[in-house]
Amino acid sequence: MEKRRYALRIAYDGGAFRGFQRQPGLATVEQALLQALSPMGIAPRLEVAARTDAGVHALSQFVSFWARADLEPAALREAVNRGTPPALTCLEAWRAPGAFHARASATSRTYFYLVGFSPLDGLEGRAWLLPDQRAFAGVHPESLDVPAMSEALASAVGEHDFTGFARPGEQRGTVRTLLRADVEAAPWGPLYAMRLEGRGFLRAQVRNLVGTAVAVGLGLAPATRIADLLRSRERYRGVRAPAWGLTLENVEYPPDALPRQGDADSPETDRPPYFVSRSETASRR
Repeated sequence: MEKRRYALRIAYDGGAFRGFQRQPGLATVEQALLQALSPMGIAPRLEVAARTDAGVHALSQFVSFWARADLEPAALREAVNRGTPPALTCLEAWRAPGAFHARASATSRTYFYLVGFSPLDGLEGRAWLLPDQRAFAGVHPESLDVPAMSEALASAVGEHDFTGFARPGEQRGTVRTLLRADVEAAPWGPLYAMRLEGRGFLRAQVRNLVGTAVAVGLGLAPATRIADLLRSRERYRGVRAPAWGLTLENVEYPPDALPRQGDADSPETDRPPYFVSRSETASRR
């Protein structure tokens, strides 16, 4: 029987999962998807655009797989939403071209990281809240130096060997291209967003870059710190930003990679697309 190619666009609250990749005895995004697909008689090998770590959220994650079953996209989307927990929702489903691969076909991935100052109601588990005495003992800041943070992150834009910012033990293929790195302060409160877009990222790369940028914003490191580490390839030994402040915002593909991208199932909100709460996610199922 002929195999067919399928793709899903999903969103999830990373606080409910121990990352994307299946791990024995732990709740993961991959395991939740496989359990939802099982009643349809399929147990595919899932390909994912970005393998998020435990606690990392996603607004627009892509998954692809082969299956022999002849599935209507609407029925596939409904089955996934019926079989997964409220912290995960399938936004779109496609019968995809045979050449489409969620990871290999992607042209870029965009993450944002939220950091703010307590109290910020509703942002627990979604933003890194300062002061953080475990990360920056004795530091009691009231704001971050956005221009200095922007200068620090700008030095990472372009093609670099990010060995120093990778998780220890990652020895090969450490050259990556960062397409942009922006820092934005919210107009309504002490909340900051760092948005990084790249063709691909090493494990821990984004969180280590963010940790460095926050240290710069607090005046604890010079704005040249990231440039110095990239130049020397010295191992980053500073603070790694916690996972819960990080969100996979978007994955880009060539225009003809999928029949369509984005529709009315996307989050509709008059605020920046910083996070979809569990209650909002559940309401769209």
